[in-house]
Order: sequence, then structure tokens, then C-alpha cells
Amino acid sequence: MLELIALAGLVIAGLAVFAVVGVVLFAIKLVFWLVFLPIRLLFKLFWLPFLLLKLLWLPFGLAFGAIGLAAGAAVLPIVFVVGTAVLALGAIAAILALLVPAIPFVLLGFVVWAILKANRPAAVS
Repeated sequence: MLELIALAGLVIAGLAVFAVVGVVLFAIKLVFWLVFLPIRLLFKLFWLPFLLLKLLWLPFGLAFGAIGLAAGAAVLPIVFVVGTAVLALGAIAAILALLVPAIPFVLLGFVVWAILKANRPAAVS
């Protein structure tokens, strides 16, 4: 019981450390947010050139997206076949991992069965 109380104390101490670290990081985030607020407001005022620049890059983004989509569609059957093979091999490995530890017990059962069969009296006809 004392071990559980000690464990609970350690958990509470860990949570207290996380709380202190969280408050410190929140304070640092708040300071950075306040320091960079004028810069963010300045960029909000002059957002039109950035919007135009993003619109200029739109055709290139669409083209690269289409190329990526075509490459993904070409690779998808290969990934499906390889994934199916890996899944099948994993299932076989899992079944073997469950059956291999039972081999000595099965062999012991066969030995007991053979001994009991050898000691049966012969049938009289």
C-alpha cells in the first residue's frame, strides 16, 4: 500500500512540474505574441501583394498536385500487392508464434498416447 502512495506522490510531483513548465511556456508565448503584434498588424495592412503572389503560384501548385496524384495512382496497385503480402506473412508469423510454444506439449501428448496404446490388451477374437 505504501508503494501506491509513493507512486501517487511521484505522479502528483510530475504533474506539478508539467504545470510549472506549461505556465512558463505560456508566458514566453504571450511575450512573443505581444512583441510581434505590430509586425503582424503591418502584414495584415499590406496583404494584397501577398495574395497576388499566392495567386501567381496557383497554376504551379495545381500542376504539381496533378503530377503527384498521377504518381500516387500509378504506385497504388504496387503498394496494395506488397501490403497484402506483408499482411499474409504477418498472419502466418502470428499463427506460428502462437503454435510453436505448444509443440513440446503436443509431443508429450503423443508420447503418452503411444504408451497407453502399447499397454492395451490384445483383442480376443
